[in-house]
Amino acid sequence: MRIFTIMIDNYLHADFDVMYISENIPGPSEPTLEAEELAKNFNSQITHCCKCNSKCLPDSCECLEISGGANYRLLDQQHSNSRVYVMNVKGNVHSNSYPVVECNDLCKCKDSCGNRLVQYGPIKTLYVKSTQNKLKGLGLFTNTLISQGSFVCEYAGEVLTKKQALFRYNNNEMHGRMNYIFCLNEHVIGRIVQTYIDPSSFGNIGRYINHSCYPNCEIVPVRVNTPLPKLAVFSIMDIQPDAEITFDYGSDDVNNCVSNVTTRKPCLCNSSHCKGFMPYLPC
Repeated sequence: MRIFTIMIDNYLHADFDVMYISENIPGPSEPTLEAEELAKNFNSQITHCCKCNSKCLPDSCECLEISGGANYRLLDQQHSNSRVYVMNVKGNVHSNSYPVVECNDLCKCKDSCGNRLVQYGPIKTLYVKSTQNKLKGLGLFTNTLISQGSFVCEYAGEVLTKKQALFRYNNNEMHGRMNYIFCLNEHVIGRIVQTYIDPSSFGNIGRYINHSCYPNCEIVPVRVNTPLPKLAVFSIMDIQPDAEITFDYGSDDVNNCVSNVTTRKPCLCNSSHCKGFMPYLPC
């Protein structure tokens, strides 16, 4: 019998007004069909599972078959207890037509299965500090090299309905507060499935990642036990020690969630590819 996977996340918030959570939690309830569906998906267990006795292989593992092949590949193995996996090219969020599905708690494979990565939690080399541009505030950094394709951390928070997300955004604008709400757009059989995550009051280490027009990371939706995706941050290039972790807030699949924008906010990424303004796209 398998022992259920335990996510290891030992990070904390310096701001005691923010509650640290390692994984997404449900937002406030509301009497709508959208909220009912969201709660149902949040509390559901994916029923498919593999029956692999040893290594999960694409031609025999049900999870990898759904994923259209191996999600990760072994980059390095220093010794038997230290293995580094990175995302396969097919897992790139801009080109992948298959979902990224990890083996789950119902699967028969071992905890050391190569299709278990995001569920184990963030890498251990991250730290939060003030950025050089004080207007940006805090940022997320790494104290060691992060290889291209590596999982960094999840962007976790409260899972909201669209109505709740837009209400919170407008309220943040009204009171001059920072907006952390993100909308993930997934294109599924001719329709767009949206997931809203807000780490403003309940969030993990991922809430400190700033925007860049020339980012070193991107978000990949990864499913483990439930139909709702984890917003997994993966590096898209080698990231040097003491470099800031960034991703593009306005990519095609992960959008800053806004409504009725009348003003554009200056971008502070200071990259050579900076577009000048924050990429606010309606969701």
